[in-house]
Amino acid sequence: FRIFCLWLADALCILLSWAISVYAYKLLGFGNYHASAYLRIWPIVFVFTGINVFGRLYHGKATYPSFPLSPVEEFRRLVLSAVVTHVLVMAFLGFGHRVTEISRVVLVASCFLTALLAQPFRDVVRCILRKLNLGQISAVMVGDGVAGALARKVFDSSPYYGFKIAHHFHREELRDVVPYARERDIKHVLCCYKDNRYFTAQMPELTTWFSYILYIPTAQAFPVSDARAASVGFLGGLEMTNCRRMKLLALEKAIVDRVLAGLIFVLALPLFFLVPVLIKLTSRGPVFYRAERLGKRGRTIRVWKFRSMHVDADRRLDKLLASDSELKSEYERDFKLRKDPRVTLLGRLLRKTSIDELPQLFNVFRGEMALVGPRPIVEKEIAYYGKSYEIFSSVKPGITGLWQVSGRSDCGYDERVALDVHYILNWSPWLDLFIVYRTIAAVCLMRGSC
Repeated sequence: FRIFCLWLADALCILLSWAISVYAYKLLGFGNYHASAYLRIWPIVFVFTGINVFGRLYHGKATYPSFPLSPVEEFRRLVLSAVVTHVLVMAFLGFGHRVTEISRVVLVASCFLTALLAQPFRDVVRCILRKLNLGQISAVMVGDGVAGALARKVFDSSPYYGFKIAHHFHREELRDVVPYARERDIKHVLCCYKDNRYFTAQMPELTTWFSYILYIPTAQAFPVSDARAASVGFLGGLEMTNCRRMKLLALEKAIVDRVLAGLIFVLALPLFFLVPVLIKLTSRGPVFYRAERLGKRGRTIRVWKFRSMHVDADRRLDKLLASDSELKSEYERDFKLRKDPRVTLLGRLLRKTSIDELPQLFNVFRGEMALVGPRPIVEKEIAYYGKSYEIFSSVKPGITGLWQVSGRSDCGYDERVALDVHYILNWSPWLDLFIVYRTIAAVCLMRGSC
């Protein structure tokens, strides 16, 4: 049922994209319009969804659901699937000498819309399924420790994965796992052993019943986004690709950062004239605020923002923290306040829409920041990163990043650190594109910022 719903989301997405493109073409009067010619392209639905089947975009299998791809990999494959589908349609029309019946403008527009909307369509369907408690895949979880707790939290909170944990077995209950699952016809098991020797010992028993066994060895972060299974003789292994060490990809990121920053600056140029005027009209003080942060290799940089606080914000903060112990604890934990009284009325709007961060584009032009990267931190926060700080400081901080699109300020500090480290270890151009894509959605919905 879950696979069918995802298939239906893909089918509706490409049909709607095609219909919008055709209607816009007619409305704008670009050329001759023959509705019958466009209606004959309806098999494009099965081309798109068929490519998605081969791309393992329906929980791995089209007949029985396994663990889904990562959100970034799903995004990448959906975009590629949309492009390949429309290229095949173009080729088919060309070979049949009917290419003149269909506008290339419509094909390009439909391709762009399908690539843009496929992921949101799936997200909506997953949220509906979770809300109605439909299409949730029953699984049992085995093990304890940090990895088990984090995995359970993800499965319980995220509609993406679609797993419903029927029971969580701890170390002293291992002998009950298979009988419990067999009785309820549960074919999925998620293993998060604190001691990996338990998995080795229990593996023969698990394989007598379960169709899918997901093994999460530890809570340690390591590169997995471009990893693949490998075998050396009869030994199984995992080859991990460290994209951030590849010079050509690093050059690509630097170029793309500046090109996208330039494009955003041009589009946002009216705001660079309007916002300073509004700031001056609503509060006294300078237009810009420059905050000292740590950049690559721990160098101090000055991050630019539109001022969103009162000019005497530091004095107000000291007074506030001295009089309220709860707020002091919150600030010491997160280095920010969820309901910050120092923020001006206009500043709240600027923060909600993230317009206050637009001047950081100049930091990107200067080479101090990246468009996408881990969040810039102050020196006091180094302690929270511990041994991971060496990894964290090996790249430039970014205007947006993985933690911003994974809940923004709703994330706890430990999660922010984990997300920053995960981003660095698993960086790829597609991950950056995914984050930019998600950032646009987060900003438009004004979700999670404060």
